[in-house]
Amino acid sequence: MSARDDNEGDVDWPDEEERQTITRRLFTYTPHALAAAIPVDRIMVSHPGFKEILSSCDRVFQLSREFSTQQGVVVSGPTGSGKTALIRYFRSSLPSSNLFEVGHGALAVRLSKRPTVGQLVGSLLRQIRYPFPNVNAHTLGVKRNVLIDALKQKGTRLLFVDEAHHLLLQTRMRIRTEDGNHVTDCLRELMDEVPLGLALFGGEDLADLTGVDLHLASRISARHLLQSFEAGSMWHGFVRAFARQSKGFNLDLLAEKAEAARVQKATGGNLRAFKRLVTEAVLIAADDGVTRIGIEHLRTAFDRVYGKHASLGNPYAE
Repeated sequence: MSARDDNEGDVDWPDEEERQTITRRLFTYTPHALAAAIPVDRIMVSHPGFKEILSSCDRVFQLSREFSTQQGVVVSGPTGSGKTALIRYFRSSLPSSNLFEVGHGALAVRLSKRPTVGQLVGSLLRQIRYPFPNVNAHTLGVKRNVLIDALKQKGTRLLFVDEAHHLLLQTRMRIRTEDGNHVTDCLRELMDEVPLGLALFGGEDLADLTGVDLHLASRISARHLLQSFEAGSMWHGFVRAFARQSKGFNLDLLAEKAEAARVQKATGGNLRAFKRLVTEAVLIAADDGVTRIGIEHLRTAFDRVYGKHASLGNPYAE
């Protein structure tokens, strides 16, 4: 089995766009530039929407094993708005506790476009280091029971499901998995039997969970929308906070009000697009031998990220 197959559905596996970006940078920039840009790429700004959702996930995490009523949250929003980053931040920032094994308090999976129960169970078994994670139609029932028992023993309290909007396709097309069960049935079983909280993260269509599974929807109360930033004070505050967190490279240019507005125009306020553009500008500036980005670096970065014939037009070429 290939590395790609081994991690099918795991949330930490980079998507195709991210892999292409990483590969291209390895051939384009010097090791010095990469070293300068990596800390910038890892900056995380806890803006108000981010904090609200973190607080909601904290609540589900705390209560999921304490009460008989199931606990869950749905977070929907456009691609690049920070959903996957929030999942990674939550998991990496969990404090140690005697209530769960280290690294197993909150697990996360990324659904494929046509998810199956076998993929879901196999992905979770790999994450808990079960020695025989492969699942087929003959072993599914046994492996589901093994998974439930293992999650109980490890004290898992919360399961993140990224790309959860793929559950909509299963429902709309009335797709039954090859194993004879809906993925949503399995998620409900995990909530009820472990028990654990469920956090579904996905596209904007996911906001109406009743269209996925009415019984699953009844188990999840909290709904949040994570959107791209509009131009204005909230965006300016985010950019300033981002620039302040950059210790090894000067991003003060971005914090200027006019430049914050221009980078919003360049990225549409999308967090992934913003980080991609800024990181590219840092790579270019570092290879120029400076430690401060300028307009010329942003101009070149925009052309490299979007292409010189992008429909938006390069706002830094004005």
